[in-house]
Amino acid sequence: MVINKELVALIKKMQIKTDRLASEILAGEYRSAFRGRGLNFESVREYQIGDDIRFLDWKITAKMQEPYIRQYKEERQLSIVLIIDLSASTFFGTQKFNKKEMAVELASVLASLAIKNNDKVGMMLVTDKIEAYIPPKQGKAQIFKLIRDLLSYTPDSSKTNLRAVLQEASRRIPPRSVVFLISDFINFDNEIDYVAPLKILRNTQDLIAISVRDPREFSLPNIGFIEIVDPENASKTLLNLNKKSVRNKFLEKQKKQQDQTRSLFKSLGIDFLDLYTHKPYIKDLLELFIRREKRH
Repeated sequence: MVINKELVALIKKMQIKTDRLASEILAGEYRSAFRGRGLNFESVREYQIGDDIRFLDWKITAKMQEPYIRQYKEERQLSIVLIIDLSASTFFGTQKFNKKEMAVELASVLASLAIKNNDKVGMMLVTDKIEAYIPPKQGKAQIFKLIRDLLSYTPDSSKTNLRAVLQEASRRIPPRSVVFLISDFINFDNEIDYVAPLKILRNTQDLIAISVRDPREFSLPNIGFIEIVDPENASKTLLNLNKKSVRNKFLEKQKKQQDQTRSLFKSLGIDFLDLYTHKPYIKDLLELFIRREKRH
C-alpha cells in the first residue's frame, strides 16, 4: 500500500493521542482487567507464613520433612482482537466525531493498551462480511499497520450482517482471545438470529461488546418535514417532525432497540458498554475494566 504524507501525518497524530489515552488507563485497572490464560509452574521453595496451603508440594514436603510451596507464574500474554463495524450507518455523525471516527480512536486506544501490556493485537474490519483481517501480533509496527488501515480502508459493502460475521470470526480468531466487538448495533433487531453465533464466540473467547451511537439518533428536532434515508439500503421515510407524537415514537423505537440489544448481551453473560459520540469514553472504559476485575 502506498502511503502519502497526509496519511502518515494522520497516523502519527492518532498514535500520539491514543498513546496518551492508553497511558491514562494503564495507570488504572487495565493490567488486572485482562488475566492471562493460566498459571505456569516456575519453582519450589520453602513454605513461609501466609502462603496459600493449596500450593503445597506434598511429595517434596514428605521427602524434605519440611513444607514446600510450588510457585507459579501467570501466563500474561494475551491476544486482543478488535472487530470493527464499518457499515454505512457508522459514518453518521452530528458531533465532533461521527460514529466511525470514534470507533477508530477507541480501537486505536485498545490496540495501544495491548502493545504496552506486551500482548498481541489484531483487527477485523466488517460490514455484512469480513472485509479485512489482520492476525494478532506484537510491536509498534503492528500499531502503525492497524491505525493505517483504520484511517484509510474503504469497505466494499455498505450493509451490515453481524450474524454472518460472528460465525466466520469464531473460526478465524485464535481461541481464548479477548475480543472487542465495536458497532452501533442498529440492525440487531431479530435477537434470535444472533444468540447462536454469540454463544459460540462467548464460549471460545473473552467477548466484550461496545456500542457507539450518536445522540441525534435518539432525538429529532422540531423542524417540519424531513426525509430520512437508511444509509445501508437507501430506503426513504418522510417524517413530520412538527408533531410531538412522531418525535416521541421515533425516540421510543430507538430506546427499545438499544434496550433489547443491551438485554441480549446481558442474558448471554457478555460485557456490554454504551458509548456516545458527544461524551468522553475513557472513564466508562475504566469502569468496565474495574467491574471485570471485581468478578475475578
